Amino acid sequence: MDYIAIRRLINKHYAQGVIVELQQLGYHGEQAKNVFFRHYKGMKRVFGLEPNVSEFAKLIDEFERGMNRKYNENDPNRIYIGHLRHIVKKNKL
Repeated sequence: MDYIAIRRLINKHYAQGVIVELQQLGYHGEQAKNVFFRHYKGMKRVFGLEPNVSEFAKLIDEFERGMNRKYNENDPNRIYIGHLRHIVKKNKL
């Protein structure tokens, strides 16, 4: 086997392990795959394959929950980004 084939095999097993861990965290089969593929590319770019599959799944879960959290102005962990709205609108043109 050449190096590229070995890396693909390692990535495949890593991805399967993360999906299994997401299922253990409460995501159902297809939902776990969707959540994984939604966040995998960006998170792999940031973290690489450094965290073990369990830690990587927990990071994905934390990110997914954060994205789906309802806005609550009394939440001390919220980050206000409304002041950036005009920049986003200007760049969309």
